Amino acid sequence: MERLLLHPPFADPTQPYLSLPTLKGYLRQRGLDARVIDLNIEATDWLFQPETLELVGRRIGSQFVDLNRKGWLSFEEQLQYRRLVDARPQIERMIGAQPPMAEVFRQREHFYDGERYTLARRITDGFFEALSAAYWPWRFGFNHVGHTVVPWSFDMLDEYSQGESSPLRAFYEHYFAGPANWDWDSGTQPPVDLDEVDFVGISIVFPSQIPEALHLARFLRERAPHAFLALGGPGIHQVVVHLEPELQRRVLEYCDAIGLYEGEETLAQLFPKLEAWRAERNAQRRADLLRDVPNLFFLDPVTNEPCMGPRWTLDLRDGSALPDYGDLDLDRYLAPSRTLLYAPTRGCYWGKCSFCYYGLTETATASYREIPPEQAANELGQLARRHGVKNFYLSCDVLSPVYAVRLAEALIDKGIKIRWSSDLKIEKYFTPERCALLAKSGLRSAAFGIESGSDRILELMRKGSDRATMTAVNRAFHEAGVATEWMTFTDHPDESLEEALDTIQWIEEQRDYIDCFIVGKFGLERGSHIAQDPQRYGVKRIYYAEGDELRLYALFSHVGGRRGPETEEKIETELNRVASAWALSPYPWAGANSTHHTFLHLIEFGQRAFKTHFQRAGAAWKGALPEPPVAHIAGLREKKRFDPERMLEAERAFFERYLRESMYTTVPAARMGGSGDEVAPLSMDTWKTAMQDMPDMRGGVSGLR
Repeated sequence: MERLLLHPPFADPTQPYLSLPTLKGYLRQRGLDARVIDLNIEATDWLFQPETLELVGRRIGSQFVDLNRKGWLSFEEQLQYRRLVDARPQIERMIGAQPPMAEVFRQREHFYDGERYTLARRITDGFFEALSAAYWPWRFGFNHVGHTVVPWSFDMLDEYSQGESSPLRAFYEHYFAGPANWDWDSGTQPPVDLDEVDFVGISIVFPSQIPEALHLARFLRERAPHAFLALGGPGIHQVVVHLEPELQRRVLEYCDAIGLYEGEETLAQLFPKLEAWRAERNAQRRADLLRDVPNLFFLDPVTNEPCMGPRWTLDLRDGSALPDYGDLDLDRYLAPSRTLLYAPTRGCYWGKCSFCYYGLTETATASYREIPPEQAANELGQLARRHGVKNFYLSCDVLSPVYAVRLAEALIDKGIKIRWSSDLKIEKYFTPERCALLAKSGLRSAAFGIESGSDRILELMRKGSDRATMTAVNRAFHEAGVATEWMTFTDHPDESLEEALDTIQWIEEQRDYIDCFIVGKFGLERGSHIAQDPQRYGVKRIYYAEGDELRLYALFSHVGGRRGPETEEKIETELNRVASAWALSPYPWAGANSTHHTFLHLIEFGQRAFKTHFQRAGAAWKGALPEPPVAHIAGLREKKRFDPERMLEAERAFFERYLRESMYTTVPAARMGGSGDEVAPLSMDTWKTAMQDMPDMRGGVSGLR
């Protein structure tokens, strides 16, 4: 019987992710095996096929015609109509693009042509806007799947998992049709025969993968009821470990079990039990087979209570294995050259930052562990030779400064010629000499958690560094030839407007030594130190939206009150002014922090790529996109009978009021026990009610009914 490890959509399609090759390597080291399938890149290729693009175009055209020929539109129909209007040229550009967008990103001559790359990125982003319009009210992107406004509840997930809301239902039906029906030329992996599969593991790394993973789980459960179906990965772990038992049971309805925490030994001990588990018909004895499997979370059939096997954590000093990427076609990804991820450490050596919640743990970060640096250097060399790869991203929470230098020394001593990037925490230990050593070992880019330009806020964050140290060490890296990427954010609890602006102005002061940056906005993570001790940080209370049953978006009120729109506008205006000196882009594109595309362009054009090469390219495409070729699909060129501009005015006014009332006011809790006695009234029910209270629009006259 075959065992499958699946990486589901929607996620970064530019490089393979590390988790499943890591599990496969561990299994093979112990005489076991599983087949890794990256359904994210398979689905991306399927979405970009001409036949799929045409189907999306027909769906947009048909829906537009249906709405355009009505006498009047409800407010919700107006929201959809306006998006369909915008989607029509977007899908035509994608259909008519030459060369096809996937090839622009895969072929060197196109990828490094700044104007062509920038245009391709904008057309691809436009395609996802069109896809979202076609499947209204859901929104899709390489790192997002969700409702236009409402957070995920289990009822919404159940609805989505039925398949009608997902644009990938036909893809799954084709991909898992079996060998007899396999006729997709672009598929390079052998077809899957679900009759011969006895285990399916779906790895959910990012929250954006949760809806499709649950949809996929339900799809596979219907077609392979005999297989053991498991979920795992940090994206689902951080949800499940904090849910109440009632909601944990809702997640377990999709699968037989969930792998919490680290999964290597979970699979290694589960796989030998699968044959007995399949043969056993008694529910209690079946469950008893699972009780000693470490980190395996499942439902006790007698008590109907969730339970978990013994807790287990990997010792990297003698228990790690070389990641096995052998199942993956590394040239399928949307990039002109290969990259691999490798994790020589796990957890965070610092582990004190107030805002951080990352990885397979209950709070903050996992315990810090290291593969011996000589072993890590050897393994990087093995991966480079085996897969013909020069570029590596060291995918760690953060490398400790001492370890980073020791690894660099090992790479140099062993003559291993690679180029690598990673996240680093700025410390005084990084002297100019050590920065030069890191650059000599192949370090070409480093992303720093700078966070804030205010020493008071840095101290409140428990960052363990100050502005002067960060300024000096960052300059040392830059002068050593390492591209520097800054990660900062505003709105940490108790931050003043002046302190927020100071962060942005500091970036401007250091612009000659910063090669890429992001200024995000503080989001409260449920497992962070702030969430565990809110009073220490001036947080008055923490609450959730009524519809946010996964607890992905914690809301909070501060003793100093919430910033008003004028304050937010000042921050945004200043940020836009300063950022105009760089050509920055959202994830996963070139110009975003810690992405494969960014790294490749930094290597090709040097540290200042996003101030020179890409800056010029970005300026060329800041205006309107070129007129799309006619796709000759019904509805895509039909004249509009309604006024989208009037719709936009009404929409802006509505959302300003609705979001203020639904997110920043609270009502007695309806369903969400355990998170306090009040919730924000943002849910599917309140959304539908708000839609009904808005006026209709008449056709042809742009008036309100």
